[in-house]
Amino acid sequence: MKRIESRKAAVAKQKLIRSGLLILSIFLLVIGVVLLLIEPIKRMNRSRISNSALAVFDQKIAQSETELTYTVPRTGNEVEGEGYDFLGNMQFEETTPSEDEGEYVTLTSIGILNISSINCRYSVWDEASQVSLRYGLGHYVDSVMPGEAGNCTILGHNYRDGSMFHRLDEVQIGDTVEFTAADGTYMTFHVVENKVVSADEILSYALGSASSSYQLTLVTCTYENGEWYGLRRIVICEMD
Repeated sequence: MKRIESRKAAVAKQKLIRSGLLILSIFLLVIGVVLLLIEPIKRMNRSRISNSALAVFDQKIAQSETELTYTVPRTGNEVEGEGYDFLGNMQFEETTPSEDEGEYVTLTSIGILNISSINCRYSVWDEASQVSLRYGLGHYVDSVMPGEAGNCTILGHNYRDGSMFHRLDEVQIGDTVEFTAADGTYMTFHVVENKVVSADEILSYALGSASSSYQLTLVTCTYENGEWYGLRRIVICEMD
């Protein structure tokens, strides 16, 4: 009798262990799926917000409304490596809000950049901060505004999914780059140079005094030769 009871207890213990392992396996599977979905969900949210902002700005510009603002989440859609410095000495805005900051931030757009040859069309925010660059392109504050004499620099991420400035390497000499300002002013530029430079060189290309002509410089990180850090792709354009 004791032997039977002992066997039953052993069987029950084995069932309990198997049940525990099954529950643990399911739990780990769910965690794995969630982790795999985090970045695609962030990417989808960033795309949704940037497209929504574009639609709003298109309508406002058509109606001659010059105040192009859009409210976005301060945190939640972070980009891997977004704290990486584009220009070597530019400090990005921190993403962690202080106690007196809210969950959202209102961004201001200076207009819309369009490169039809690579299907690239985004809002250009008046700042190149961590938050703004998640949802569009950013104007480098130490450069002139588009259409002013000098050099205007616009920064953008190089997303591996093909968005933002990922296809900047495909831009050809002579391609047209269009910019529509917040007041509706339309400008066209043509590409005169597309190259990769080191991080040490980039600042000389980005400053507003880099050219006395009406110039537009587009900057992104690059994965040339399997490397990311230390290299930048720049596309230099001149106003028509």
